[in-house]
Amino acid sequence: MRPVLIFYFIFFALDALASPAEEPRDATIPLLETAQELLGAKANLVANRIDSFFATERADDEFGRSRIRIRSQFLIREQKESDLETQYRINLKIPHLEKKFNFEQFQTKKKNVTDLKLEEVQLKQNQVRPGWIFNSDIGVGASIPPKLITRARVRRNFQAGRFIHHFSEQLIYITDESGLVDDTTIDSDFVFSSDVIFRFINFKRWEVSKKNFFTNHGPTLIHQFSENDAFNYGLTMQSLINESAWYVSNYRLAVNYRRNLYRQWVYLDIVPGIDFPKELAFRRNPFINFQLELLFGT
Repeated sequence: MRPVLIFYFIFFALDALASPAEEPRDATIPLLETAQELLGAKANLVANRIDSFFATERADDEFGRSRIRIRSQFLIREQKESDLETQYRINLKIPHLEKKFNFEQFQTKKKNVTDLKLEEVQLKQNQVRPGWIFNSDIGVGASIPPKLITRARVRRNFQAGRFIHHFSEQLIYITDESGLVDDTTIDSDFVFSSDVIFRFINFKRWEVSKKNFFTNHGPTLIHQFSENDAFNYGLTMQSLINESAWYVSNYRLAVNYRRNLYRQWVYLDIVPGIDFPKELAFRRNPFINFQLELLFGT
């Protein structure tokens, strides 16, 4: 009896080795994958619309815009003198690099627009892009002497469930004592509704020439309550690494009210807030910033 059992054991072992291995089952569920993609597209649609209203760099990069931007800021602070600053910036798209890295834009052909609803077209255009986006900026600071600012930027989005993470790496060269500067940004968006976004910002700046390292972290809540008005509420913490010491340099509580004054190319920002800087032993230091912004381009 024992030889028979050994024979059957050898037979089934050889049969298992000869038969092809079963293909691993697909763990994904098509219905859930489609729902997550649709949810991500809707969330990104809201983020793109609100960021376009605030004229952020991310919105310009996402939509491939070439723009001329003029920003004039007047800052009033309790412990310092008032400051007026004007910036000029030209945003340029780099399509050749995008093609080289197989960047695909989500665009719907005109012949398909009649077959799809407007909402479906917008969702298709605002899906979370899988590729890299390359852009460059040229800016001028209105100072004496004027300083030239050149920037090159790479950007990519990542979706994780209900969150959409926006990564950006930027190299800046300024024709003053700042020299070469490296910026990294990771923003995480959670969309509550078509008008409200929770965003947690993580930002670092490395001034290579000065050997300074700055960070900025904190939650913000963005609410666009009408076609021409929006609020951005923020509570952030700034830190500084200098001479091998890493410490918190400031806490900031601020509200940014933005108003479209004329045909989406003239905007007014009013930003009241309170700083708690380390240099003042973290005592409150209120401020208010007025900004007038002009946008030219597509």
